[in-house]
Amino acid sequence: MLKLPVCPHCNTIYRYSDISKIMNKKSAVCYHCKKRFEIKRKNFLILFLIIALFCAIFDVFELYMVAQTNFIVLVVTNVVFIVTGLLLRPFFTKFKK
Repeated sequence: MLKLPVCPHCNTIYRYSDISKIMNKKSAVCYHCKKRFEIKRKNFLILFLIIALFCAIFDVFELYMVAQTNFIVLVVTNVVFIVTGLLLRPFFTKFKK
């Protein structure tokens, strides 16, 4: 199940927009308890590997099973997969002490 991360010290739930702002940092300070925690993005990398696998499978399916597939259709479907992954990024972030 997809859920947003919480502060490891006080269990404060972070909103989607808050996580998006601190996503690129290595550590952050909780806005509720003022304690520092690390931001782990390992699951996010796994998400992008899964998306890359789905893109490859879908491209092969489109090229061999659908007649008259062109390059633009392949690019658009890959962009849709990547944008979906970027929108899911905060759900695959974890906070550690």
